Amino acid sequence: MSTTWNDDDLKEMASQLSSPKGDNGIKTGERMAISNENMIARTIQQLDIKANDHVLEIGQGNGSHVNSIITKSTGVHYFGIDISETMIEEATRINRAFVDKNVVSFELSNGHDIDFQSGSFDKIFTVNTIYFWETPDVYAKEIYRVLKPGGSFSIGFADKDFMKKLPFTKWKFRLYDKETVSETLIKAGFSIAKITQEKENIKGSLGDFIERDIIIITAKKL
Repeated sequence: MSTTWNDDDLKEMASQLSSPKGDNGIKTGERMAISNENMIARTIQQLDIKANDHVLEIGQGNGSHVNSIITKSTGVHYFGIDISETMIEEATRINRAFVDKNVVSFELSNGHDIDFQSGSFDKIFTVNTIYFWETPDVYAKEIYRVLKPGGSFSIGFADKDFMKKLPFTKWKFRLYDKETVSETLIKAGFSIAKITQEKENIKGSLGDFIERDIIIITAKKL
């Protein structure tokens, strides 16, 4: 049985995807964790996390993947920031054992500033958040600032040509291709190390199964 989505439904979906809130936000976080599982894993893989790395994730959602990061190597510390209070609460709940051991922490972010000292992290990554950055050039510079010299930043996102076909992306979303994101990172001071583009099959936000083009860009702070 098909579902009919009106503009109000699609606007609400776009709002929840940008910053999940309340009970519906918890469900959105669960769906995102499933649909983005492969993209998250592939983006993390590009970072090549080593022992004792300090890792920052921007927009961790419900954080159900954090276990895979902490167990990659000894002494890894993970920090997640998110603009959604609901996702901070959920990620903390899901990862309570790691939080209590002080190897994982989550903090609410305003989406403009990254509230850490310069050169705090060995590795930084983010998946499907760039659509919602209000000032991409400024935020890219913030990421560059808090990354250590020699550190790596990986960003995963879905290609503009795919995203513009989704009916909810005309609200709140800013769409990108690999050229635009690369240019933004280079302007911030990064050197592009690798660009990966591939296709994956997922269950989309509207409940249908779709093939999407994903891009992962890995950049270095020299």
